[in-house]
Amino acid sequence: MKHYSANPIKLSQPAGAALAFMGVKGCVPLWHGSQGCTAFAKILFIQHFREPMPFQTTALTHTTVVMGGDTNAAEAMDNVRSGAKIIGLLTTGVTETSGADVARIAKAAVADNPGVPVVAVSVPDFEGSLQTGYVKACKAMLDILARPRIAPRRKQVAVFAGPYVTPGEVETIRDVIEDFGLRPVIFPDLGASLGGYLAEDEYSPATIGGTLVDEIETLADSAMVMSVGNSMNAMAKEFSCTHGIEHFHFDSLATLDEMDGFLSALSSRFKATVPGRYIKQRRRFLDTALDTQFYLNGKKAAVAGDPEFVTRWAEPLTAMGMKVTAVATPGHGDWPVGDLEDLRGMIESDPVDILIGNSHVAELAGELGLPAIRSGIPVSDRIGEPQTVRLGYNGASALLMELANAFMGGARHAEPYISTLRAGV
Repeated sequence: MKHYSANPIKLSQPAGAALAFMGVKGCVPLWHGSQGCTAFAKILFIQHFREPMPFQTTALTHTTVVMGGDTNAAEAMDNVRSGAKIIGLLTTGVTETSGADVARIAKAAVADNPGVPVVAVSVPDFEGSLQTGYVKACKAMLDILARPRIAPRRKQVAVFAGPYVTPGEVETIRDVIEDFGLRPVIFPDLGASLGGYLAEDEYSPATIGGTLVDEIETLADSAMVMSVGNSMNAMAKEFSCTHGIEHFHFDSLATLDEMDGFLSALSSRFKATVPGRYIKQRRRFLDTALDTQFYLNGKKAAVAGDPEFVTRWAEPLTAMGMKVTAVATPGHGDWPVGDLEDLRGMIESDPVDILIGNSHVAELAGELGLPAIRSGIPVSDRIGEPQTVRLGYNGASALLMELANAFMGGARHAEPYISTLRAGV
């Protein structure tokens, strides 16, 4: 067993927690740690989403880490409280190592200023990944904010969206549910906060869109709960069982069975007719599958990323007759654990036809002379990944065409990005 990571593929737990908080309107993600911890993730997300990130930090120093940083956290919350509807207080490696108790800090802050809720989550960056941090933050928000089922809402559908459901895909899910005459409450709602639109104000100290705090409070009043992305399945199932709500789960929403199941669940539960546009989209998807099968069937793929990301890609690939023969994940799932060095070893021993992962995978594809598809987080050398839709009938059609075009383009499809600073060395 290898006891080091030579070319890591994971993003940190705090980054995942901050991403979840970005899906709540008026939230200020407050990093309890040093300025560098916050700045690194902020830059990464800005490069990926091309949107401002209202991250704040308690700005611990060597002295405050040793003597205790509770005062820094309290002062930071006082500074951001006026512009916030909710504060997401998350730990980093330095505060976890020093033994900071963020739950106690949050409880004291709410007692002193009860107007703004504070959700604290423990997410050390020396374990887990973006996926686990995202889920922990969502679970913490449910535990603190969600109320018991009081006044059922017959047409409300709660959707628990995983970290690798892009903002564009969130909007697609919202549109489908609304086309049935229903009211979707998507949690967290990255489509409304990071979907790429100009805000009315030039500057906002908090998130400009997302799930409202009172919508999280009334999630249990929903008539149905859906979860998209396997990281959200267990949490959504537990939430549904606790409140006696019917639950449907979908790993990818990018295969015919899952897309049909999604529409059927809405149609049967609410006794509604499937809108005609989706019948047309389904036929278009089947035609696209027929057109692309000659390029995809029998091909081998390598996928790198969090377990949810791998599953989201493996399902449509397998459905089209492709084989996922090389996988590397940060762990905590059913897929093999490893980094990009391990992935390269797998590919060299059992060659593949294409690589799928974030921008770092493209460089490996260039070295191996293989085509690559950039997907996941971060995609920093292309614009538009957050608005990309690869689910639903139309999105799945686009996914198949993206794959076919990658094979037709060959290795030049990868074109790894190289910084001008690096090139000049």
